[in-house]
Amino acid sequence: MDKDKKDIQDVVDKIVDEAVKAKTTIEDGAETILENVANIKVKSNDKKHKLEIKELKDKILKLEEEIYFQKGLRNADIANLTKKRNEQESIIRKYGSANLAEDLIKPFDLLKKVVEAPNDNPEVKNYLAGFNMVINQIQNAFENNGIKAMGVKPGDEFNSNIHEANESVESAEFDSNKVVSVISDGYMIHDRVLVHAIVKVSA
Repeated sequence: MDKDKKDIQDVVDKIVDEAVKAKTTIEDGAETILENVANIKVKSNDKKHKLEIKELKDKILKLEEEIYFQKGLRNADIANLTKKRNEQESIIRKYGSANLAEDLIKPFDLLKKVVEAPNDNPEVKNYLAGFNMVINQIQNAFENNGIKAMGVKPGDEFNSNIHEANESVESAEFDSNKVVSVISDGYMIHDRVLVHAIVKVSA
């Protein structure tokens, strides 16, 4: 191998080696390749050598395209992962209080029934006033977390998506498949059913 060809081959070997390394470090790879391609010096007038240099430059440019392609894929993967993580975090923020709220709803409803029960005893009424304050605080906490009572009432159309039929009864007042009475109201958390309303339904 003559000296010119050896010099060219040495430069090319160095470029290819750096290009391969650059492929594993995508951020710096493209710049490394371009710099080295620009620094290739043709030290011979031999047409064969010039052709070899051109072919090798073409190969390196193809490798550069592959690096950019791989970088694009990686960026797309990162974007997808970021989007998925943000969606999961949004769901957690939106529905994260569901389990705790579900555990609180039964005692909360029981407390409301106690307060709503008729009572003429002045001393008991004082206690009930305090209970009402607690009820309002819990209600506000629920609403701040997107939790609201359904407000089911007699005469509503029975809907199995939000109602649970405790009993089917004959009714002279309501048509078939209507809520006759509400045993316990249901609750939603944003757009999801948290607790079904327990109702009696007209046969």
